[in-house]
Amino acid sequence: MALQSFNLTREMLDHSFAETVAPDKEKLLTCIQCGTCTASCPTAYAMEYTPRQLWRLIQVGLRDEVLRSDTFWLCTTCYSCTIRCPRGIAVTETMATLKRLSVAEGVEKKDRSARFYETFMDVVRDTGRMHETLLMVRWLLRTNPLQALSFAPLGLALLRRGKMPLRPVSIKGVDQIRAMYAKVREMEQKEEILR
Repeated sequence: MALQSFNLTREMLDHSFAETVAPDKEKLLTCIQCGTCTASCPTAYAMEYTPRQLWRLIQVGLRDEVLRSDTFWLCTTCYSCTIRCPRGIAVTETMATLKRLSVAEGVEKKDRSARFYETFMDVVRDTGRMHETLLMVRWLLRTNPLQALSFAPLGLALLRRGKMPLRPVSIKGVDQIRAMYAKVREMEQKEEILR
């Protein structure tokens, strides 16, 4: 992997960024770049910046570079990095905060996994439970409709065996689930106003 250089002029840096994203800014700033978080991460190999590199970018204040990366979107929230960090940095919580901040600021790279999570939540909100057929249809429409063709043989086989119902099962209390979603959305909007 080629080394990347960054423009560290004053205009590019946001020295309050660590305070914005880390539950404990002081701990994040004590990161010794040991690489334990990266060595513990099962998805580090696929990340644009490893967790160790991401912490350094945050320490320096390269806010835009951090928020445009895909690193935190690939975090599986397994907590291996947080558990093993010798400084006790809340790595996983910081990754979650970066996801929320990226979405709030409209900077996010909505990769396939982020769109999958959104679609999953939409299906649960609409039906009250998981409905795999609806999930896959909506997810493929959001990401790559032509890829549906490659899933067609599997879908047909599952349909023939009765493993993939076309219609969601009705459940009681769907209105309550939708009310919870609405309440969370309302709370998120209030939080945004306070920022």
